[in-house]
Amino acid sequence: MIRKAVEYIEQRSEKSQPFFLYFPMCPPHNPIAPAPEFAGKSGVTGKESRYGDWIYQGDHMLGQILDALDRTGQADRTLVIATGDNGAARRPYPPLREAKSSIYEGGHREPFVARWPGKIKPSSVSHQTICLNDLFATCADILEVPLPDNVAEDSVSLLPCLLGTATASVREATVHQAPGGLAI
Repeated sequence: MIRKAVEYIEQRSEKSQPFFLYFPMCPPHNPIAPAPEFAGKSGVTGKESRYGDWIYQGDHMLGQILDALDRTGQADRTLVIATGDNGAARRPYPPLREAKSSIYEGGHREPFVARWPGKIKPSSVSHQTICLNDLFATCADILEVPLPDNVAEDSVSLLPCLLGTATASVREATVHQAPGGLAI
């Protein structure tokens, strides 16, 4: 899959039109199956060593995407977002309470890292509460395409957060649910 993603980036370098690449890599999800060349690379020992190597392989894939953007001269005009979709499955997630499938923060709070040279200030940090569904309104905002009232009603543009211009919370509320039916 990474080979195809890199090929796509290389092909897009010949065009001036913007593109969208969604790369849902398998790490950190099951099955935990690091390629042989990643065995022992993470430095993690014990029962979590394969998982550590699996995460290391995922980082390597992200590095290949970033390298392809650099190599093809597209990095300076490309927004790259790396994030997850839920908390760790059946793993400690300190200092957050619980894990995947939980209503608590450990089930929902995820790293969200963005790079957009000339737009996002390097090493900047935002404490805004956001959701992955916000990427829909954010893309529309970046493209300056208005969304109809009945489309992506629960999506809020993160563009002010990314650009560092947000002066207040961009979301009125965030609603989450868990398999147990709890909601906060």
